[in-house]
Amino acid sequence: MEVRGPKRFVLLDFYRFIAALGVFIFHLKNIDKGISPAWNGSYGLFVDMFFILSGFVISYSYPATSTGPRTYVRFLVRRIARIYPLHLLTLLIFAVLALVGISGPTSHVSWLDFLHNLLLVQAWGVTDHLSFNSPAWSISAELFCYVLFPLFMLLAGRVSPLTLAIIVALCYGILAHAHLPIWQERSQMYGATFDFGMLRALPSFLNGILLTVLFRLSSDYRRKPVAFAGIALFAGSVLILNLYAKPDLAIILFSLAILVTATGESAFARFPGSDWLGRLGNTSYAIYMVHEVLLILLFKPAWHYFGLQPSMFPVFALVCCIILTVVADVTYHYVENPARKLINRLAPGDARSVHIPKAEPLDLSETRQAANAS
Repeated sequence: MEVRGPKRFVLLDFYRFIAALGVFIFHLKNIDKGISPAWNGSYGLFVDMFFILSGFVISYSYPATSTGPRTYVRFLVRRIARIYPLHLLTLLIFAVLALVGISGPTSHVSWLDFLHNLLLVQAWGVTDHLSFNSPAWSISAELFCYVLFPLFMLLAGRVSPLTLAIIVALCYGILAHAHLPIWQERSQMYGATFDFGMLRALPSFLNGILLTVLFRLSSDYRRKPVAFAGIALFAGSVLILNLYAKPDLAIILFSLAILVTATGESAFARFPGSDWLGRLGNTSYAIYMVHEVLLILLFKPAWHYFGLQPSMFPVFALVCCIILTVVADVTYHYVENPARKLINRLAPGDARSVHIPKAEPLDLSETRQAANAS
């Protein structure tokens, strides 16, 4: 069964939504030191799943016959249109908060920090700290992968799937397990943010491209039950991630879940509940980018104002997730989507010639200081 052109994988979009909320809870639990360790799972590793998903969705959607500088410029414009408007908005909000004396998880808010964030290079090893909207480090890392994307696609087209898999494994092995001096935390690559966080993104983004190659070879397995096997794999990975800080295991489970889910979903003309799954998927980027703002201005003050106890955290987290999702939905419809359409008009050529699905990154570390992890 062959896929007849680019399609939107709504289940993968929904996974991104769940992962974005996971990163939010990873940060929310720091409002009180007495919150149960059961909530101290490694949900910061969801950021690595975002990198894998981005590599998969973008490489799958990118026309194989598209080459040349004009296509590359069009691609970059469309990717910037996807990530930059909301990044700029949150950056300006944090700048205003800093001016009025309200600090976030990090107190670093110099003009040089602002410039690094404005240019989205704060995760390229140019600084020794996070600043402003700290989760945006991963968006900076994504941009690094976008710049190298044509080289990644050229590599994927020139080598066999087995060779590409070996290259991906070597990238993980060298970057995640070699004791490189560039990593600042004991968790090394999986704790990297400002300290060359773009290199943390590289193997996972390339891994996503490998999954695209494997997906195109999966025609014999595109059956509806396979999609539900993928859902079970993802659910299992979320559960395991809450119990164990095992980055390698998380990467393997995430990769399998993405590949199996995409393979199974391809058997559906339209997956049940696609409208809602897609809509929730649309909120994922905003959830990731605005949650620190709401933590500072709403959620943390509410926790202390009502004098809530750690035992109330599950209910509090649920309410916060609902509020955050609603805010993200509004942000998507009135900020992200309009701004993206406006910027896409600047892309050279027919914008319709490159299809990029509506829901993209995130854009989230394992044992890094929780407030600064993403």
